[in-house]
Amino acid sequence: MKTDPRFGIYSDWLRLNATGQSHERSGAAGSLSAVRIESAKLVMDAMHAGANIVAGTDTPNAFALHGELEAYVMAGMTPYEALRAATVTPAEELNLDAGSIEAGKLADVVIVDENPLDNIANAHKVKLVIANGRLYTLADLISGNIQSSVVH
Repeated sequence: MKTDPRFGIYSDWLRLNATGQSHERSGAAGSLSAVRIESAKLVMDAMHAGANIVAGTDTPNAFALHGELEAYVMAGMTPYEALRAATVTPAEELNLDAGSIEAGKLADVVIVDENPLDNIANAHKVKLVIANGRLYTLADLISGNIQSSVVH
């Protein structure tokens, strides 16, 4: 993640926070990854008890959401369940006509290089984004030079 060119669009404090460098915890039990996995286990307990799980983050950082999805899978969710927690379930809980690709629904689409159902880490391998009916390349999104074409 630290070498991903998209990571450069974030501020220094956000990059340090997202990679755990600002937390400097010692020992496996106190590491950022261990804390994230332990939290994911609590989420799994709630899911098995019948709760609807909505993935999300309180940071303006897409990498945090990807880390959350990976932690969910490490804790026992399938990649499909983790992706639903970030798409369909939030839309259902917010009563939005969105969250899935269906005729008549609102949808922004992220096109990735490899199948995230095979490996949830593939969800961050973004190649193209369709947002508000416009197609954006990864290069455009990283550079901030937003040249898009309308998708019909």
